[in-house]
Amino acid sequence: MKTDQLFYELFRFSPESLLKLVQLEVQGPYRFESITVKSTEKRFDGYFKSDSSDGPDIFLEIQGYRDHNIYWRLFREICAFHEQRENDRPFAAVVLFIDNSLDPGNPPLIPAPPNRLVRCDLVDCLKNIETNATPLVVLKPLTLPDKTDLPGKVGQWKAGIDEMGLPEDRKKTLVELLEYAILQRFKTITLEEVRKMIQLTPLEETVAVKELMQESMEKGIEKGELVATIQMTQKWLKRPLTPKNNLYRLGVEDLKAILSGLEAQLPDDANRF
Repeated sequence: MKTDQLFYELFRFSPESLLKLVQLEVQGPYRFESITVKSTEKRFDGYFKSDSSDGPDIFLEIQGYRDHNIYWRLFREICAFHEQRENDRPFAAVVLFIDNSLDPGNPPLIPAPPNRLVRCDLVDCLKNIETNATPLVVLKPLTLPDKTDLPGKVGQWKAGIDEMGLPEDRKKTLVELLEYAILQRFKTITLEEVRKMIQLTPLEETVAVKELMQESMEKGIEKGELVATIQMTQKWLKRPLTPKNNLYRLGVEDLKAILSGLEAQLPDDANRF
């Protein structure tokens, strides 16, 4: 299977995801189909048909390689489609480039309203999707420049799928699409490695949790030192000792304030701790 298959399965799973990805405002809902223009036996990468009579037909081309004739070819097939079906419904032609450098430049034809041409770069589109709790999360591996950040990102993407609260069968479909996207982007990674990253990464091994644990450890050491210093200062001043349990319930800043107050009562020539 090629990368196109990933998009095919995603948009079949969630047709509305394309509209969100390319920010195409049309009246829906839509269903995704795969159709062939008989005269040329050319199959569109995607065809979105409105379930109402108001929305335009949406034709999708996904470009992962350089093609100087992409616009001529796309409009030729759209014309053949309308000719064969005697269809007078407005259309939206969407060209989704995997990389912006693949766009050959200004198209030679610009459709007149209400027909539209939408040219999009996948990376830029996904940057506008702020949440991972969307089916579009399965496309995010395609945007990574290298696999250095992959282990840390996989957990976030999987968490986004979990947050959607989907039935198990639909959740499983998205996880499989995420696996497929990673394999397509990084050819040297095996399916076993991907599944370990997605399903078997212990919580304590994720980057965010490691940082939190380190921060907690550092705060714990600092708090312990403050508690010990407070009690030593209280002993030197011959004051009743505040129970350790009570001190540990306080925050670091509160402990620093207590210690500062005690140190202010020490003689100037006293040995500071």
